[in-house]
Amino acid sequence: MSFAEPWLLLLALLAVPLILARWRRPAPVIAVPFALGLEAATPNWRVHARRLLPVLRVVAILLLVAGLARPRLGEAEALVPAEGVDIALAVDVSSSMSSGAFGVGRTRLDAVKDVIRDFVASRENDRVGLVVFQREALPLVPLTLDHEALDTIIADLGSDLLPNGTGIGVGIAGALSMLEESSASSRIVILLTDGRHNVDSISPEEAAEIAAALRIRVYTIGVVEEEGRAGFSTTTIDAERLAAIAEHTGARYFEAATPEDLAQVYDEIASLETSRVGGESFARHTELGLWLVAAGALLLLGEVALGRTRLRRTPA
Repeated sequence: MSFAEPWLLLLALLAVPLILARWRRPAPVIAVPFALGLEAATPNWRVHARRLLPVLRVVAILLLVAGLARPRLGEAEALVPAEGVDIALAVDVSSSMSSGAFGVGRTRLDAVKDVIRDFVASRENDRVGLVVFQREALPLVPLTLDHEALDTIIADLGSDLLPNGTGIGVGIAGALSMLEESSASSRIVILLTDGRHNVDSISPEEAAEIAAALRIRVYTIGVVEEEGRAGFSTTTIDAERLAAIAEHTGARYFEAATPEDLAQVYDEIASLETSRVGGESFARHTELGLWLVAAGALLLLGEVALGRTRLRRTPA
């Protein structure tokens, strides 16, 4: 049992003055010209009962205070699991992802796979799905909590799954199809690419309009060459377009020039879309306060009524 308003229990201190007053009150004395004949008199039941009236008042106050503090019992059958975010990963696997260097001795795709695998492992309460795209989009893994199976698929990704090209619009559209039937309170797409949209298909702007209508945020990530590296260029991506997609859907655009940058980007997105994580919790409670308040009120009314009727002091 727990109390919804435990601080109200402090009101029980109101009963202390009543108890002290009862202990310190001197016994009533009646002056009579002589006491002969009264020594053998015994108190009747009313005298004994009157002594219980202060006790009734104290108990009534304690019950009222306990009721106001709202004691309640949690029902185990009403447990609800913690909720997470539904995430669709849209990953560009075009040929440039396997040819461009990203970090020391690694291709962009190899580094991206490692970062995404770490990201998926950290999303314990989130369903995550995977869509890869080149000229077309291919949903590989539907939204799932089986992160081990998803990790295996990501580890085996290559750039020879689809006709070559960079269809950012179809990548977003494929991810949106995965999230469309989701009832999660938060639904997001994380799209990663190292190129520009260059295929005749649904445009990134059209896909962003659909995402906005569905209230799905689309975070976009542009993978660029590290500054200072031979052949450095940021023109391989359309940063302005990617930023517009993210802004239109209420998300953000990021750039990453190193695997470390990319890991920080996914960490930041995770912090922006923090799940409502926690253990299972009680969804319903049985409130006991009303019963205690009713009992306390009845006792208090009974104490007052008895004190003025059957247990009333006889006037001098």
